[in-house]
Amino acid sequence: MTGRRVTPYADKTAARLAARERQRRTRQRKRQAAAVDAARTAPAIIAPAIIAPADPVAELAAWARARLVVPPGHPAAGQPMELPAFAEAFLRDGWEAHESALSVARKNAKSAICAILALWCLAGPHALPGWRGAIASVTKEKAAELRAQVAAIAEASGLAGVRVRRSPYPGAILSDTGSLETLSADRTAGHASGFDLVIVDETGLMPERARELLAGLRSSVSAKGGRVLHISVRGDSPLFAEILANPATLAHVYAAPDGCELDDRDAWRAANPGLGTIKTERYMAAEVARLAGAPGDEPAFRAFDLNQALNPDAELIVSPDDLRACFTDAPPPREGAAFLGFDFGEAKSATAAAAIWPATGRMECWMAFGDTPALAKRAKADDAPYAEMKRAGELRIYPGRVTPTAAFLADVAADLAGCWIAGAASDPFKRAEARTFLEQSGAPWEIAAAEGVRKHAADVRAFSRLIVSRQLRMRPSLALVHAIAKHKAHRDAAGNPLLDKRHRHGRIDALSAALIAAGLAEPWIGQPMTPAEPIYV
Repeated sequence: MTGRRVTPYADKTAARLAARERQRRTRQRKRQAAAVDAARTAPAIIAPAIIAPADPVAELAAWARARLVVPPGHPAAGQPMELPAFAEAFLRDGWEAHESALSVARKNAKSAICAILALWCLAGPHALPGWRGAIASVTKEKAAELRAQVAAIAEASGLAGVRVRRSPYPGAILSDTGSLETLSADRTAGHASGFDLVIVDETGLMPERARELLAGLRSSVSAKGGRVLHISVRGDSPLFAEILANPATLAHVYAAPDGCELDDRDAWRAANPGLGTIKTERYMAAEVARLAGAPGDEPAFRAFDLNQALNPDAELIVSPDDLRACFTDAPPPREGAAFLGFDFGEAKSATAAAAIWPATGRMECWMAFGDTPALAKRAKADDAPYAEMKRAGELRIYPGRVTPTAAFLADVAADLAGCWIAGAASDPFKRAEARTFLEQSGAPWEIAAAEGVRKHAADVRAFSRLIVSRQLRMRPSLALVHAIAKHKAHRDAAGNPLLDKRHRHGRIDALSAALIAAGLAEPWIGQPMTPAEPIYV
């Protein structure tokens, strides 16, 4: 016999299970109804509202002083954390700003400022549930260093409920109400996140390719109406220069004047608002003394300790101090032959000229722009003192967007009236262009052939030798000071020094012209010259 086996109790068991399920559902409906009735009759419970303080920055500073201590490993370990006055001013001005930036020299409590603000948001008296913050930097290792500083202060201060999650890398700091995450430095960071605050460390050292990273960080605060806060040295980043110059950014910048003396104590204080309390003058003096024997380290000192807009790793043709040593209010006369160098700019660039008289070491520079865009707008974009250059007579402005090169050369020729021009040269790639401009200007100068006459690396070496040996003398030149600040040097495969722009807005035209003039003039320094057929302007 085949088929399904049937037990005599199957029907009774199924009926019993069904009855139990009906009873369970009935009891569940009664419990739900009772809960609804209780909710209707119970008195309303109102959660206490979080009231924002009238002066959040003052309360932040007071809370840090009362609740946070300096972590071990610092000379002031165990003492209360003090928010510096300049940091209070910055935070107060930018408390409601969508994007703000504090640019200050290193070792002015930058990390402590970030840590105090982050811990206030995580564990302060007004911490909001669900708060999310993030730290980003030029590298993930730099961001992790800042996170470690926040964690060290929290641990030393014994903040209840604050803990560090070290895995997965790069980790986060957690509290009972929120989290502070460390972001990687790649272009995807922040795109899919929602943050209340993003602290960007060392934006001034970020390259142009970090533009997408910054766009992702800005996007990450959009859904929560959050803020982006930059704290950095100025560096040579075009991205940070744009941020500081943008009217929509609340920016506080503490920096020494471009081209200042290394031992200028007023310049030290301008870049280091914490000098004397956070950072010692003894350190600054010792570094300046050290640089006398290590000039290659000067760019790093100017970038990190004077907060000047320089690449700390840059190699310079000459330093601003070397150039300034050649300045004088009473330059030597225009005697003997002069050599001219030209740098013919493109449509949006400057055109420049430089002249050197080997017999006396006198040097002069000229530069020109079109008047569109306006000089003030161009100066802001290039971070250059064009108005001062114009007042000093170094900069000429012509109508239009394109500099009329022939008219500029004619004006230079008029300035050199009566001078003997023994040689002139331009960028060898623009030799034919230069001849055309000279013919149009009417100036009786012959452009030297590039072959066998001059090479770029030789010009660089010649200019450097003449400046360092103080064989050139000139009136203070803002055009050259600016060009020195905006240039960088690199070396080719053979080790020859070459000139480069620091970034696309850098105006190094006057320096380019000066290099060419130096390459022509240096062989004749201290040598008598008797012209076979002198050419006078």
